[in-house]
Amino acid sequence: MATWWFRKFLGALLILYCAGLAHYLLSRPDAFQWDFRVYYEAGRAYLRGANPYDATLAAGVEGYAAPRGFRFYYPPVVLPLLGILASRDYTTALQGVFIFKCALLIGLIYLWGREFLPGKPDLLFFLFCLVAFNGCIYIDFKAGNVSVIEQFSLWLGFYFFLKRRLLLFCILIICSSLFKVTPLVFLGMLFFSGDTKKYVWAWVSAGAVVLATAASYIFNPVLFTRFMLNAGRVLDRTIVMSQPSTFDLLEDLIRMMKMNMGRTLSSGVHLAVFGVLVAVVLIVTVRRFIMLRSLDLADREKIMIFMACTVYAMVMPNFEDYEYIILIVPAYWILKRSGDVNFYLLFFAFTLFSSVLTPLPLIRPLVRIIIEYSPLVLAYLMWGAYLREVAHECAASGACGSGENKLGTI
Repeated sequence: MATWWFRKFLGALLILYCAGLAHYLLSRPDAFQWDFRVYYEAGRAYLRGANPYDATLAAGVEGYAAPRGFRFYYPPVVLPLLGILASRDYTTALQGVFIFKCALLIGLIYLWGREFLPGKPDLLFFLFCLVAFNGCIYIDFKAGNVSVIEQFSLWLGFYFFLKRRLLLFCILIICSSLFKVTPLVFLGMLFFSGDTKKYVWAWVSAGAVVLATAASYIFNPVLFTRFMLNAGRVLDRTIVMSQPSTFDLLEDLIRMMKMNMGRTLSSGVHLAVFGVLVAVVLIVTVRRFIMLRSLDLADREKIMIFMACTVYAMVMPNFEDYEYIILIVPAYWILKRSGDVNFYLLFFAFTLFSSVLTPLPLIRPLVRIIIEYSPLVLAYLMWGAYLREVAHECAASGACGSGENKLGTI
């Protein structure tokens, strides 16, 4: 009984803390919500008949004395939506979207706990949602980004994938990609579905995306062309802030080698290494998917979804810190599934983090990079854990041949 009351007390504290965070973020709109300010100003420009892709949109950012300039990188299809938003005064629009995102987040966490995790979610899971991956949910709300909205649509689509309702899956994946386009890659999961109509839905979805893109160009070719030009600049770190993506990590590692080893590397090395790494990750993952399809597991489709989310975070060249929301459930699921934590791994991790002040050449900057990219490092560790999980299940069931079992040792 005492334990029950203690859990309720901790749960109440967690709710109060989250409510305090919400009040704190809304009380300083000039320091926070910079992404929302960009959306709002883009909507205002659209209503005036101006081109939001040509303008530098100013927004206040925490830690900066003056507003920073931002470019608008989102597809023209969202501009009418942002125009509706901008038809309201800024405070009303901000508060309305903030409350809407809070409601979606509650629904998203409920969906995670009910459909994607075993048993009833405990207090540890809710705390994990708050702090995981450098507090990515909080970062999203602080920036005023659309990631929570995108993730709600995406995971609702995954829910229908589990239920073999592939039409709804395709619709929701396309909806989740309205702002950032890249979630469209999850339509590739259709090919690993057991549904007999998967190829039909794949072609229908591809056709819908092509038609929507063509319509966007025909309706306003100037906006579409400017969008494509801006979208091509999202990897330019002189314009876009550094982010914990594999693309940026490799760039920092190559820069570190240049500075500490005096080696001159051509700019093409970065792209070549990134391309090879992405190819290796995709090939190994697809082979694991094929291995997974041969198994009679209750969680087979869930593991596919979790692996797809993990690989998505690893290979997308443009991946902001708040987008790691997509890995919260896959990380929690594999941690619960593993069931044990080796002490030597914890000891090694502590040794690594305590090496920030080491005078050893290369080691100190390398450790700093690892800490800066810790969400991405965790994504790679998760990927390895899922590869091991599939190989273990395959070996235990005896469903895989000797060649595939050898693959499980990778």
